Amino acid sequence: MDGIYKVTSASVGKTKRGYEVFKLQLNNSIWATKLFPLRKFDRENDELYHLYNENNGLEFLNGKYVSLTINQSQYGYQFSYIISFDVLKDFKKAIDSSKGNAFTTELPIFDFLSSRQRKIEADGSIKINSDFGDMRVLKSDFVDICYQFDTSNERLNLTNIDQIFEKFYKDVSLPAYSIGDGGSPSYYKISMGDVAIVKMNNLLKVSNKMTTSGDCNKWLTEVVLKIGDQLPDDHIQFLKRQQ
Repeated sequence: MDGIYKVTSASVGKTKRGYEVFKLQLNNSIWATKLFPLRKFDRENDELYHLYNENNGLEFLNGKYVSLTINQSQYGYQFSYIISFDVLKDFKKAIDSSKGNAFTTELPIFDFLSSRQRKIEADGSIKINSDFGDMRVLKSDFVDICYQFDTSNERLNLTNIDQIFEKFYKDVSLPAYSIGDGGSPSYYKISMGDVAIVKMNNLLKVSNKMTTSGDCNKWLTEVVLKIGDQLPDDHIQFLKRQQ
């Protein structure tokens, strides 16, 4: 199960067969382990292993909130990958980097704040501390969205995005976007992963040669309007007429 946990103890141990394992106590209750990487390639690409060596142990994790996935088996709890070794630091860095613009995060911040009894606002969001006004986090379609709260008609926001999409973008007929003949027509959709209204373009390239090198058939995402963007005049006037 994915989540954010506080590391209350961190150490190294061994299995009954003598294999070394990382041991993390999470939230004072769960002990989760992970085998040391055995192959050279795995050691070179295992961030926890590198940090363990750099810090001469795992004590640097004590007291930090980490984001990881744990699974339970007959041998207890195991974790395989740590998404963030310091959630609070990484989330603040993401907010500062956004400079107040909307963004999504793989960190389950909403569930974390909710579990700590943070107030749920009327729109289902939770306020977060930042230097960029009324920033909030909202869980939508299993995506955590961070954005500046805004209910005006001047900018695209989570309050008006459905209305704008239905009026100006849904079922709009668009030509195919492809290299060569064929290809599916482009279309608009709301993408919570991009916190935007996007245009989906089908990039199709099929060679007439014996080789298929360079051939492709994939969809490219083009952002049209992102949460927080200034709306065109016709979009603004439409919203005002709906009031």
